Amino acid sequence: MNDQLTAEIKSLVAKVIKLPEEKVGLDADIFSDLGVDSLLGVEIFAALDKKYNLDIPESRLENVTTVRDIVKLVEEMVKH
Repeated sequence: MNDQLTAEIKSLVAKVIKLPEEKVGLDADIFSDLGVDSLLGVEIFAALDKKYNLDIPESRLENVTTVRDIVKLVEEMVKH
């Protein structure tokens, strides 16, 4: 995993959900541990789409439950 990308995504997630970055662990479940609901989830992925010029298909989000999953997904999509 790219350290810079990981730091950027942790920062973005923390900003959207209004938590200090140090509270956003890579293996934290974004729903149960970080309290992300569907609206915040949409905001996170809209911010990722905008920042990295992506169009993340909804079907790719089904298995995304941790910050680490988000980083891996963005890494894959940026490479293509």
